[in-house]
Amino acid sequence: MATAAPLVPAALVDGFVHPALAAGAALAAVPLAIHLLNRQRHRPMPWAAMRFVLAAYRKTRRRVELENLLLLLLRMAAVAALALAVARPFTGAASPLAGLTESRRDLAIVLDASASTAYGGETETTFERIVDRARELVGELDGGRGDRVRLLQAGAWPRLLAWTDPADALAVLDLLDEPTDEPLELVAALGEVQRFAAEEAAGTGQSGVEVHLLCDLQRNAFVEGEPSTEDTEPEAAAVGARAPRLVDVLDALAELGTRVIVEDLGPAPIRPPNLGVVSIETVGPLAGPGSPAELRVGLRNFGSETRAGVRVALIVDGERRPSRIVTVPGRGQAEVVFPLVFEHTGDHAVPAVLEGDRLAVDDERVTIVRVPEPVRVLVLNGGPARELERDAAGFLMAVLTPLDEDGPGRFLPPAPFVATQRAPRDLEDEEVDLDAFDVIWTVDVDGLAPGPVARIEERVAAGATLICGMGPRVDLEHWNSRAWRADGSGLLPAELVRTISASSRESGYYRVKEFDAAHPILRFFADERWRAFLTEVPIHDFVAVHPAENARVLATLDDEGAHPLLVEREFDRGRVLLWTTSFDASWTRLPVLAPQAFIPLVHELTRRGGDLRTPPLHLAPGGSVTAEVDTFPREMLLARPDGTRRAHQGEVVELEGARWRLPVVEGDETEDAGLYSLSSEGGPTVLFAVQLDPEEGDLERLEPAELEGLHEVLELHAPRSGREADGSAGDGQRGELWRWLAGACLAALVAEALWAGWIGRRRRMA
Repeated sequence: MATAAPLVPAALVDGFVHPALAAGAALAAVPLAIHLLNRQRHRPMPWAAMRFVLAAYRKTRRRVELENLLLLLLRMAAVAALALAVARPFTGAASPLAGLTESRRDLAIVLDASASTAYGGETETTFERIVDRARELVGELDGGRGDRVRLLQAGAWPRLLAWTDPADALAVLDLLDEPTDEPLELVAALGEVQRFAAEEAAGTGQSGVEVHLLCDLQRNAFVEGEPSTEDTEPEAAAVGARAPRLVDVLDALAELGTRVIVEDLGPAPIRPPNLGVVSIETVGPLAGPGSPAELRVGLRNFGSETRAGVRVALIVDGERRPSRIVTVPGRGQAEVVFPLVFEHTGDHAVPAVLEGDRLAVDDERVTIVRVPEPVRVLVLNGGPARELERDAAGFLMAVLTPLDEDGPGRFLPPAPFVATQRAPRDLEDEEVDLDAFDVIWTVDVDGLAPGPVARIEERVAAGATLICGMGPRVDLEHWNSRAWRADGSGLLPAELVRTISASSRESGYYRVKEFDAAHPILRFFADERWRAFLTEVPIHDFVAVHPAENARVLATLDDEGAHPLLVEREFDRGRVLLWTTSFDASWTRLPVLAPQAFIPLVHELTRRGGDLRTPPLHLAPGGSVTAEVDTFPREMLLARPDGTRRAHQGEVVELEGARWRLPVVEGDETEDAGLYSLSSEGGPTVLFAVQLDPEEGDLERLEPAELEGLHEVLELHAPRSGREADGSAGDGQRGELWRWLAGACLAALVAEALWAGWIGRRRRMA
């Protein structure tokens, strides 16, 4: 709180809006200084004729001095009053000057517009009650006397709807008919309130802003969760430490003397009944068109009572499939698995739909299922051998194109991979079109000529994936000279240092010590049933490497140096993966002893290489989307979940490999949950789904005692009691005295002018 200036008693005012300008009151001494300086400039000189004048002056001296003193005081009062008026002193209700203050109010209203406020009551939704209550609060303001209001719509981020005139705020409120599909980020909303409360305080340390938070009191919005266990790295921890917490924002408001009046406009039950679709995903990767697939739909009962006979249905590409009936326990979950067969490649929109309830926004959830084209694979065989155990490329071809009853090299339809085997020297022939392949494997290749290396670099930069496997034939120096650069711009994600071998192939070997179980390539081995097939298989030889700074180590060995086994790095629009041991039995027993691990490992490595063109098909409300197509788009249209369409404008960027990047779909276009499509004349349609935060369906509310225990700044009020609910809002309201001071300044100036004129006229007449 600001300290009153010495010229004004501290009991009369609480502070100044502009405390630095209060020092201007000292300028009131300027007229006095001028008067004293003028007296010193005159030197008395005796003069015989002046004795008669002095005799007359002695008779009127006291009256003249009083007249001059009054004139001086009026001038000083005008200057002091003007300085204090500009400094804008304010006072509270306890001050003797409270009756002279203005009654202007500064109001900040935060509207909870999260998805949970769409919950419907008997006659209206929670959001409609919030808007009606906001109208009541704004209706109490008077723009003519200077009342101001800031209207904030709070969702995933705060939106300032109105910031001064109450009439403008009422006009905006008339346009609000439904909430967003976003969660309530209370920290961001109150942080914005704290920012303009600090501006309004203008350095005084005290703000007169009244803050009203109109919400449904959803527990998830007020109670912050525990920090993610994934944020264990120092860099992630540092970022998390910088993120503001709710208590930090409330502490800042407390320092400004600002209270937050929380008005509960949610449903009456502490735990309102609600059932929602919280997840929909494929069970495992899809092999291709015509292959059987399973789609798992997760349901959650947020209420306390068991829900029996719940019907859930799938709509696949606009066709409704037969529904399933399931029972969901109170505060529990259930899953329904639907078998499906997609006949065509590409993206398929699949909504899961429940019977409607009072919160309709979580009764439907859309997923985009991508049925991939076969991944085109080129395997460069650096060491053909008659024995399969010594032929790394043979192992790969057997996994990628296994035998069937129609002969070798064929998958049972549909084939997820189309693999071709060539010798490294074949790349020196320009007729081998690398653009025809999505993934390039080099297995036990001693080295490549400069021409093939340049061609592979160009192809990977355009979006392909290179997977390098080591082996006894690999010339480390040759590979380093052609594909490694110290600045990290070469193909290799790591520098090849030396080959390390176990002391004995019978008793000495290395194993996988750690691996990134969350990575798509290795996620299969996160299951305890399959983990040992990766971590317990002997590795006798490997190449020690020094990864580049921008490379990612996905797996390490248990040797003394904890050397990497699998390294990944992005290369322009493509990706390079380095496997530091062999893909045959020459350096490791993985292909022979653990085919249960080797087969999914090869499949996931190859599949990972073929998914670089995948856009973010699923995003949260307000997320942005960037997509690529293989035909030039013309007259693009964006279709929204409500069925509306609009032209999508922006710059189309041409990429390498005859592909084009579409203009970004920005967050203000993706605020509603549901299915979106971006189409163009003669081109493919890009589908993407905006998915609701599953926790928005959990409508459990805070108890009043819990809210007040969160922070002293928060005060719960019952808006249904009308004006009585917020009658205390103005108790701490401050009033300003600047109008009275400005009037005093004007009055002093007028009085000074009249008094000076009367004195001059009187003295001339005398």
